[in-house]
Amino acid sequence: MLQYDFIATEFVKKAKESITFYGTKEANLNDLLTIIIGNEADAANIQKLTGIGIQQLASMSAQEIMELASISEMAAQRIVASFGLAHKYVTSPRENRISIRLPRDVAELMMPEMRYLTQEHFICLFLNTKNRVIGKQTIFIGSLDSSVVHPREIFKEAIKRSAASIICLHNHPSGDPTPSKEDISITEILRQAGEVVGISLLDHVIIGDGKYISLKEQRYF
Repeated sequence: MLQYDFIATEFVKKAKESITFYGTKEANLNDLLTIIIGNEADAANIQKLTGIGIQQLASMSAQEIMELASISEMAAQRIVASFGLAHKYVTSPRENRISIRLPRDVAELMMPEMRYLTQEHFICLFLNTKNRVIGKQTIFIGSLDSSVVHPREIFKEAIKRSAASIICLHNHPSGDPTPSKEDISITEILRQAGEVVGISLLDHVIIGDGKYISLKEQRYF
């Protein structure tokens, strides 16, 4: 249970009571931020923080949060640290315990990490002969182009890990996972390269906001 070294304001007490009753998973963002900020929290600064949406708030620096909500540096740092902790949780190496059987398995594994990214990230999962994930690597950040997503970098990492196959993923910050011509072209290049080196491309999954598309499932290759 959270402990305080000060007498909590009524505003904080109400948030604490709400979280105690509903639990942290069911608590609303207002109450969670109130507890994180502490006695500096009031209706005005909480409204400013929740009004911009959790996705934008998660990408802000402590300085930007301070300027928006007029709270102390310590309180702003606690908000930043909370999002950092959440990111550590969703990106923890639980993939090492997962076998990939369907595109849905890939989406469930990676969507929490990728759906809110504001830039395109091209990530590879490396699998063993039992389709268990043995590694993960971010290959490129930025708009996809076949000149920068080079098979050499991807299969070098796969060989280093003695991978039997790979699954590639990237996100669309727009939230729409519909593949572009460039996405399809890159997939074909990687498929051909995999055949040459003997490490097959199992799938290329595009992550959107709560949605995904498997290029394998859609028969692009």
